[in-house]
Amino acid sequence: MINDIFLIDDDILVNFLNKEVIKNAYIGKNISAFDSATIALDTLKQISTNPNSKLPLLILLDINMPEMDGWEFLEEFNQLPKSVIEECKVVMHSSSIDPRDMEKAKTFSSVKDFISKPLTAESLTKFFYS
Repeated sequence: MINDIFLIDDDILVNFLNKEVIKNAYIGKNISAFDSATIALDTLKQISTNPNSKLPLLILLDINMPEMDGWEFLEEFNQLPKSVIEECKVVMHSSSIDPRDMEKAKTFSSVKDFISKPLTAESLTKFFYS
């Protein structure tokens, strides 16, 4: 089981459903949902400077969001300390099936996978246990 997971999607219903999928699959224990990539990034920055805080081992990141989209999040995420980038597995989680988005995700070394919505237990367990 993964202890800490960040869900970043501007749709609170998607975050709720993803949280339920993760809980029901017994994959995540502490799940934090953010409807703002900016707030999620600020939280990561705070956690990374506090030695007593745990970094999320998984970040499920949507692409299309207002204020800061997934690509902008990744640009700033990649500026965090190397230890943070290595600790957190970023998985793009999008309704997009555009091959250009999938290819663009591969240009970020911090992105470990691209999962299309809706999230399923199989897509997560396959990612972690294959």
